[in-house]
Amino acid sequence: MAEFDDDIVREFLLESLENLERLDRDLVELEAQPTAPALLSSVFRTVHTLKGTCGFLGFSRLESVAHAAESLLSRMRAARSS
Repeated sequence: MAEFDDDIVREFLLESLENLERLDRDLVELEAQPTAPALLSSVFRTVHTLKGTCGFLGFSRLESVAHAAESLLSRMRAARSS
């Protein structure tokens, strides 16, 4: 893992908390409205953002989890568009 100063890690944690809160809200809403494409897209974008930030900072384990979620969401999006 790359070494970063405390400010960068603190900013990552704050941004990630916001993203996880958005993800939580969107997933609950998606459960209530499973056919809403905008919600699925929002969930995908949030996970994609988390994955990208983790990759940039070298947080490979968390990046792998986010990548797996992103792959699942991609398959869901593809299934709904066909």
